[in-house]
Amino acid sequence: MSQGMNDLTSRRPVVLLTDDGLLSEFWAFLRERLEQRLSPTCDIRYLDVRESDLAAVDWADIDAVALFGGDLTQDMITAATRLKVVASETDTCGIEAMDALWDAGIPFVEGTPGWGQSVAECGLSLILCGLRRIPQWHHEVITGFRPWDYPYVQFCDDPRFANGTVAGKTVGIIGVGEIGGRIASWCATLGATVLAYDPFRSPQRFAEVSAEPVDLDRLVRDSEILVVAAPDTPSVTGVVDRDHVFALRQGALVVTITRAAAIDAAALRERVLADELAWAADVYDVEPLPEGDPLIGRHNVVHLPHIAGRTRDANIAVADIVADDILRVLAGEQPRHPLTPQRLHVRLGRTPAARHGRDGTGG
Repeated sequence: MSQGMNDLTSRRPVVLLTDDGLLSEFWAFLRERLEQRLSPTCDIRYLDVRESDLAAVDWADIDAVALFGGDLTQDMITAATRLKVVASETDTCGIEAMDALWDAGIPFVEGTPGWGQSVAECGLSLILCGLRRIPQWHHEVITGFRPWDYPYVQFCDDPRFANGTVAGKTVGIIGVGEIGGRIASWCATLGATVLAYDPFRSPQRFAEVSAEPVDLDRLVRDSEILVVAAPDTPSVTGVVDRDHVFALRQGALVVTITRAAAIDAAALRERVLADELAWAADVYDVEPLPEGDPLIGRHNVVHLPHIAGRTRDANIAVADIVADDILRVLAGEQPRHPLTPQRLHVRLGRTPAARHGRDGTGG
């Protein structure tokens, strides 16, 4: 950073809040939250990038950026001699801008973890709905069927697929980040044996979420419920390949949350349509599902239309992370949610530039 905290002793810091229409048209509550959190101590300048060019900003007067629209350039960052932190909902800044920020010792904060609770709760609900066929029973009730006489009397689930309680099941989790980690912990609390695969996490992380780290071969072999909770990044795309899908035990329940790119969807579809696996999905290989897709309406598939993170609570949590870390950095502290070169490397399969000797937190 080119100037120290003395810059802020005689003036209120200036936060530039950019918008490409998302805040003004859909997420007004998020803008209100940011203003509520930042305005007591900061001056906020709002910029709709559809109407004004970021290049026209007086960058020399900007202390922080909450980036919800537009792209930063190296020239802008160079001109922003007071700039101490950039924050956004996710890593949408552009790789050249990220390099320029890291070179200048300016942290980039991402609010992505704010979606974790909402998505994880939805993932847990998909497990429960898949085990108990809750959507199918609901459909039968509201469409006039009388499903009160069960063929097995005290047993009403489909014996061809994983059913009943989470307790006593072996649950396999692909990815133990903000989402998969929560699901792992909750399943363990409910009484499941939890196995997990995530080559980018430390042994401490597996212990934190009560999961046993295992290789993929054992994970797919032993799991009665497989939860795919990995993001759509080159480092995980297709990691659960066709052989892994066909190694899943007969009747296993597969849950896809966050993105479906980590699993071979063609192989998964093949086994689901053959009644060999059940599938509970918020995300698919093709979205939206085309009209007439053979997955729609099946007795062994639970559907959601990619809504797991689309809650007001999740977006408010994103705003709080952004505001908290902006205020923290402006107060001379380290951010809690920085995007580091190492983390970006994991997502993009890109080796961090050798010149980045920092950890990405600034200072």
